[in-house]
Amino acid sequence: MKPSSELTVDCYVDADFAGLWNKEYHNDENCVKSRTGYVLCITKFPILWITCLQDGIKLSTTEAEYVVLSMTMRDLLPFKRLVQAIFMGIGFEKNK
Repeated sequence: MKPSSELTVDCYVDADFAGLWNKEYHNDENCVKSRTGYVLCITKFPILWITCLQDGIKLSTTEAEYVVLSMTMRDLLPFKRLVQAIFMGIGFEKNK
């Protein structure tokens, strides 16, 4: 990792569709739930890392990915506004 004078907010998102299917207990509904994960970074340094099971059972990989993207945007947009409000007066270059 190298420090940078440019202010960036990056987000990395992924979902695992029914990752424990046929590997755990057959009667446990948590085994067919999709797992959500995302990382929010400021200038390449991770600040927030979230992983959890999604509510309900998803029917496809596309649905699981769509849900995690929606969850991530609920955290990312306010986070990005907060970072911009804090760091704009400290000499970071404005992100284009």
